[in-house]
Amino acid sequence: MHITKRKIILTSILAILILVLIANLIGVGDIVDVLRNASPALILLSIPVYLVSWPLRGIRYQHILVQMNYRERLRFLVGCIFISQSANVVLPARIGDVVRAYILKKMKNIPLSTGFSSLVVERIFDILAITVIGGFAVWAARGLLLDRWITDLVAIAGLGMLIAFVVMIVFSRSYTKIGGVVTRFAREIALVSTNPRAFTIILASSLLIWFFDILTCFVILNAFPESASTPVIPMIALVFLAIAVGNLTKILPITPGGMGTYEAVLTTIFSLGGIDPGIGFAAAVLDHAVKNSVTLIFGSVYLSDFGLSWARLVKQADQETAPAVTKL
Repeated sequence: MHITKRKIILTSILAILILVLIANLIGVGDIVDVLRNASPALILLSIPVYLVSWPLRGIRYQHILVQMNYRERLRFLVGCIFISQSANVVLPARIGDVVRAYILKKMKNIPLSTGFSSLVVERIFDILAITVIGGFAVWAARGLLLDRWITDLVAIAGLGMLIAFVVMIVFSRSYTKIGGVVTRFAREIALVSTNPRAFTIILASSLLIWFFDILTCFVILNAFPESASTPVIPMIALVFLAIAVGNLTKILPITPGGMGTYEAVLTTIFSLGGIDPGIGFAAAVLDHAVKNSVTLIFGSVYLSDFGLSWARLVKQADQETAPAVTKL
C-alpha cells in the first residue's frame, strides 16, 4: 500500500476541484452570505458533541481486542484511533488503517494479523451501524422524493452485510483444520463478529458513535437560521440519511478523508429534503471541517505523546506492513 507524493497531490487536487465545482454551481456569493448568518455558538457546540464519540470509539475497539485476547488501556487505544484517523484524513487509500496496525505491533507487540483483523471488525460494524441508520432514515424520509441511487446504496450495503455475516458464521464453524496467518486473520474476524454477546456490545457502541456523529451535523445545520423552516422530524431523518449515505460513499477512498465526495452527497440529500443548496453545502463543509480538525489536532497531540513523527510513522508503517498485507 505504497502512497507516493504524486498520488497524494493528485487526490487532493481532485477533492479541491469537486468542492470548487459544487461552490460554483450553487454560487459562491450565496454560500458566503449563508456563512455570515451562521451561529458561532452552535458551531462551537458541535465540537464537544463530536468529542463524545471518541471515548466510545476507544471502548468499542478495546472490546474488540479483548475478544482477541489482548487487553490495552483505553487512553492508548483512543490515541491509536486518533492517529490512524488523522492519517486517513490527509492520505488516500485509508493508509491510516495500516498505521494503526503498525503502532499496535511497535508499541504493544500485537501481531499485524490481529491489528488488521481488529480493524476489519471495526469497519464491518461501522458499515453495519451506518446501514441500519440509513435504512431507518430511508423509512422515516419516505415522504421525500429520494433519488433511486440513495435507496439502492443503502440496500446494497444491507445485502453486503448479510452475505458477509453468513460467510463468517460458516467460516467460524469450519476453520479448525486449517492453519496459517491468513486463517488466523479470518478466524479472528469471524469469531468476534459472530459471538452474540460481542456482536450486541460492539453494534450498540457503533450505533452510539454514529449517533453523536449525526448529532454533530444536526447541531451545525441548525446554526443556519434559514434551516428553521424545515420541520424538526423531517430534518432529523434527513441528517440521519445524509450522514449514512455520505459515509457509505467514503468506503471507496477516492480522495483523502472523502473530502469533496462527502460534501457532494450531503448537499444533494439536503437539497432533496428542501434545504437550500447554499445552506446544505455550507453545513456539509463545516461538519467535515469540525470533525477533521478535531481528529487532526488530537492526532498530533497523541503522536507527540507516543514519541512519533508523521513522516517516519507513515514510511515505516508502509515498509513493515507491506509483506503482511501481501500475505492477506
